[in-house]
Parts: sequence; C-alpha cells; structure tokens
Amino acid sequence: MAEAGAAALADPMVSSDRDRAEGLRYLSRQLVFATQHAVEFRDPNSPQMQRFDDDITKWGGPNADNHYLRCAIDPSGLYLLTTDVSGCHSVIFSLSEGDMPFGRHRMFGECSLRDLRIDDGHLKMMIGPPESKTASEDASSGSAAGEGRDADNWMLTNPDVCQLLIRVYLYDWACDAVPDFYIERVDLPDSPLVPLDIERMARSLEEAASWVETSVPYWLRLMERVRHRSPDNRLAPPQPARGGAESIAYGGGFWRLGDDDVWLIEFVPPEASGWSIQTNTWPWFESGDLAQAQTSLNQAQAHVDTDGRVRVVICHLDPGVPNWIDTEGRAEGLCIYRWIEAKTMPYPNSTLIEFDDLRQHLPEDHPVVTPEQRREILAVRRRSVHRRFRR
Repeated sequence: MAEAGAAALADPMVSSDRDRAEGLRYLSRQLVFATQHAVEFRDPNSPQMQRFDDDITKWGGPNADNHYLRCAIDPSGLYLLTTDVSGCHSVIFSLSEGDMPFGRHRMFGECSLRDLRIDDGHLKMMIGPPESKTASEDASSGSAAGEGRDADNWMLTNPDVCQLLIRVYLYDWACDAVPDFYIERVDLPDSPLVPLDIERMARSLEEAASWVETSVPYWLRLMERVRHRSPDNRLAPPQPARGGAESIAYGGGFWRLGDDDVWLIEFVPPEASGWSIQTNTWPWFESGDLAQAQTSLNQAQAHVDTDGRVRVVICHLDPGVPNWIDTEGRAEGLCIYRWIEAKTMPYPNSTLIEFDDLRQHLPEDHPVVTPEQRREILAVRRRSVHRRFRR
C-alpha cells in the first residue's frame, strides 16, 4: 500500500497540493472499499449487497444520481432477489464478469424495471444459469425444490459471471424511493458457518491490496488518455462506454477556466428515461461533492427555458442562474453528460465566454437565483444526500 500510494502521488498528473491531498483521501477511500469487498462481501453462497460509488467511496466517474449496489454471484448457483420498488424512478440490473481495472469489461443480461413484471410494487427475480430456469419450469411451485422459483422475471448467468450490479436512479433526490434489495441463494442446503482462518484472511487482504494498486493507476491512465485527445472546453458526442451499461450514452469534455471564464453548455433534452450532467475531479475521476455544492443536474433539477433548451453554466463563482454547476474552484476538471435509455441523442453545444457577458447569451426570461435561494437549494441537496445514503 505504501508503494501504491507513493507511485500515485508521484504521478506526473498530480501537480498541486490539492491534488496530493485529494490523492491521499482517494487512496484511503479505495482501501476502505477494497477491504470491505474482499473481507466481507466475497461469498457467493451467502451474498450481501455492498454499496459503492456513493458520496464517499467513489472512483471511475460515478453518476451523481445513482445508488450503486453489488454482490458476489456463483454463475452455477440459483438466487432469488426481492424488493419493494414502490416510488422508485428506475433501476438497471447487470451481471458482470468483474471490474474494469482487471480487464473485465463485459456485462451480461442487462435489464431495467420497465422490462420486468412488478406486482403491487413488489419485484421478485430469479438469477441463475439457463438449466436452472428450465428445471424450475418443470418443478412444482409449491414444492421445496420450486419454492420461490415461479417468478416471471429471470436473469440468466453464464460461466463468466461473478457479480450482480444494481443501479438505482434518483432524479427527485428528495422524494424518489431507494429500495432495499434482499438476495439469497436457494439451490444449496443450509450448512454450518465456516470459521474464518488465517489463510482465508490473508488471501482477502492480498486481494484488497491488489485492488488498490491496480485500480488507482488504471483510472489515472484512463484519464490521461482521454485528456490527451480532448481539446479544452469542447464536448464529445454521446456514445456507449466500454464497461458501462449498454443502455447509457455518455459524452463530455474537460474544462480549463480562468477566474472570469464561463463554459456555457446548451442542449435540447433527450427523449429518455433520464439524463444528467455533472463534474468529475481531475485527475482522480471522482464525482464532485454531492452534498455541499451543486456539481450535478438532472431532468428533475434543471431549468428548461421557454425555447425548450437547457443552458448549463460551468464556472467558479455563483452566476445567479438556476443551472450553475460549481467547479469547486478547480481550474481544470471533467464534465460528463449521460442520456439514459434514450430514443434521441442530442449533441450539446458549448461556448467559452466571459463571466460578465453571461446574461447576453441567455434568454431575457431566464431566471435569476438570489444568494438566499441558492442557500435553500443547497440545503435541500444536503438533506437529500443524507436521506439517500442514510447518513
């Protein structure tokens, strides 16, 4: 861990005291996640949901609107997933072969709530290999062998699957429900708890260390490659990302702003189940502060002008407009937009202008946000983040 940390902090992209301080925090966050994952959440026979990429443990440019969960899966096993999705906006389920830093990019069997049968707000889904589904169709739903397996919803595994990923989408942060998911393996008889031994604990700690020393440079090099081919203050068109959900198109670009610069981004909202635009930090590729600053906007939060366009303003100081995205004082950073389950793929326009000229580029009826209104907006945001993550 000392070697991994020293290498990260000595990286050429780490150039300021803030970079180094945030790098130390990033390493500690990665270690917290990796240790929990390797020690507590790796048993596919007794799977448990691990939260990740939240407001604290984050990497790889997480979506500010997501509540991310994952659990270990044995591809030959049969699992029952249940939850109450009443009041939930949307959820995407994916079966994964592993994590991108280890070269495991593939997703399998992706589905969303709109693809599944929901009974009075309740979801029941089976997860297992094709032969389990065939066998369950022949089994009596009332027998012990068929108990719980008469679900209409199935996700089929293959030999390369090792984990289930769940993305819960919140757009109205203050109101959208955050379901509790319960998963159990149903094809194994009850067995006594196996006591922890030194060998298993040692393997877990080695796995945690390997995660950190592999993940940290992976994301740094990815950011370096993307930055190298990205001109300042220019957006890339939307497209799927390798290792991301198939139903999400991503676009974005890097800002480089002086004290008096504004990056103005305009687009017609996509026809989609959801969309968002947000910041990610340079060079650590974390999401911006979710609770203390307005570092993201989505379709429930953003103002749409009377001409049907969204105008997002990225700058250092509050410009008194509803769609301000706060750089948190970062001269350089990454802006990412997401079109989720979209039928249209608008390509946003962007313009670099001076702070004092901003109003000349906005419609006459574009709202003014006072300092008092901004304080209330941020207070609601903080309460909503605490609610989502049960802080």
